Amino acid sequence: MVWLRYMLAWPVLMMGALASSAAFASRHLDQDEVLKRVHAGEIRPLSELMALNPKRFKGQLLDVEVEYEDGVLIYEIEILDPDGVVREFKLDPMTGVVLKEEIED
Repeated sequence: MVWLRYMLAWPVLMMGALASSAAFASRHLDQDEVLKRVHAGEIRPLSELMALNPKRFKGQLLDVEVEYEDGVLIYEIEILDPDGVVREFKLDPMTGVVLKEEIED
């Protein structure tokens, strides 16, 4: 009888696990939370990170997000470069290392 309760509870447990992992996969931080983390020294200001490599981040900043992606905190920025190409960068929020770079369509 214990196995029957387990089998009936399994779908509910799996739905909860999937929902929590989906929510954890990508969560954007709001402005207040980002500011709090910068003041706490958990992340560096984006301006500092971009200044580490000014040639790579040359152009007009279009969008900035700080988010958890697959459980890892990142800066995600979009820049319109001097050639008119929109580039998306994912940066480590402490070191400024570019984790990923894409050209937006």
